[in-house]
Amino acid sequence: MEAKKQYKRFTVTDFFELVRLNTKLNSLMPYLLGILFAYFYFHTFNWENSLIYLIAQGAIALFVTGFNNVQDYRLAKSQSYQQKHNLIGKRNISPKTSLLVMLMLLFVAGILGIWLTIRTNFFILLIGAPGLLVAVFYTYGPVPFSRIPLGEILAGLFEGLGIMFLAVYINSPFSQLASLTFNWPEFSFSGNLANLLLIFWIALPQAFFNAATMLADNTCDLKQDLENGRHTLPSYIGVPSSLNLFSFLTLFPYIIVLISVIFKLLPIWQLLVFITFPKLYKNVRSFRKKQTKDMAFWVDKDNIKHKVPTTFDLAPQNLFWFQLMQILGLIIGILIE
Repeated sequence: MEAKKQYKRFTVTDFFELVRLNTKLNSLMPYLLGILFAYFYFHTFNWENSLIYLIAQGAIALFVTGFNNVQDYRLAKSQSYQQKHNLIGKRNISPKTSLLVMLMLLFVAGILGIWLTIRTNFFILLIGAPGLLVAVFYTYGPVPFSRIPLGEILAGLFEGLGIMFLAVYINSPFSQLASLTFNWPEFSFSGNLANLLLIFWIALPQAFFNAATMLADNTCDLKQDLENGRHTLPSYIGVPSSLNLFSFLTLFPYIIVLISVIFKLLPIWQLLVFITFPKLYKNVRSFRKKQTKDMAFWVDKDNIKHKVPTTFDLAPQNLFWFQLMQILGLIIGILIE
């Protein structure tokens, strides 16, 4: 019985693997881009707000990954997946302990979010609160978002666009973006639509790349997801259409950056992203040929084992290199212009 099963002691190593700490650098990229764009365009920076948001966003990013692992273990229909593929089963970690640790992260993020709202404006709740709900209900509830074809849209909106937008907002004058004020029973909303649309446009590449990473994940896991009752976007549109969409989401951000530079919304140094185009184009072609996620090995004639890299890893690599060049371009633009 599950209740009588003996679990190993939950360690720091277990925590790091449960939340996939090694993958969290990509979550930091939209945050850094938002701070740099706020300084480049609005010439403002608030280090206190930025630090609070960094910790809150970090806690949410860790919670989402860890909570997804807990829920995937709990909801799995395949015992083979539960014990051989899910981290909780493979490492014999207590699901209850894992859940408790994740809820602590969620609590920390919620408290910091309230503090940041008090320091800034209620408008932040219109972006932050839905993001928090998506983080929870992505794998929780009667119909988790992870089991319907919404993952790519939600990843793009909240992991890409939402993070960057909030990073810009907490560092910028509210009068130049948007504000929501209450004077019971009345409330008022005001904003600058041009600036809001500008941030939306500048953040689109982050939304596209995060959606592409989620799409690559779901495409690689299609067979496994169907066995466990998850019907993600690739199960509806098929693998060929998923690969075409992946290509578009990965390559169209170059057009967005080019248009932004032409209309002087971004510094000309943003064209540095085109240095990455050959690599990303090659990665897209490799992923279109084969979609793998589990590590494989081959043995050469000298009986030496070699790792075969997974093609899924190409998607977060694409995001990293593109955003790294964007960050570098903004830093040069700030220093020179």
